[in-house]
Amino acid sequence: MLLLGTSCGLADSEPDAVAPCSLLTATEVSLEAGSTFLQGSESPSEGDHRTLQCPYQSPKGWTYVWTARGAGGTSVGWQEPPRCPDGELENADGPGYRAYTCTTGTNIQYMRVRKGDNYLRVDVGAGAPPAAGRRLGALAAARLP
Repeated sequence: MLLLGTSCGLADSEPDAVAPCSLLTATEVSLEAGSTFLQGSESPSEGDHRTLQCPYQSPKGWTYVWTARGAGGTSVGWQEPPRCPDGELENADGPGYRAYTCTTGTNIQYMRVRKGDNYLRVDVGAGAPPAAGRRLGALAAARLP
């Protein structure tokens, strides 16, 4: 008898996303975003359970890190180039990865990264210093396999 796949994911399963809470510490987010942040618990995204998210919260705002792998890249907002409604899109490539940043008119900062078959999205809420999203995204990207 040959088993081709089960709900445990023996065949045709997507590779696991990198644990997003392992990519940034609350201290790093706090230093870049300009407020004291607490790290939340890692969980699957509501829209796509192949995508993992890690929230960071402070009285001043929020930061989220999402990761996906393989075909899940579209669920973290990867497209070439990504959309940047009402904002400024910039190339942010780094060693071994392709990336873009977007800062909206309301100062919400996004960074989207593709490194091999790993995808990363870092979002920083309004009120953070300029380029905080880019610096956090680059730091997290450097830790992707």
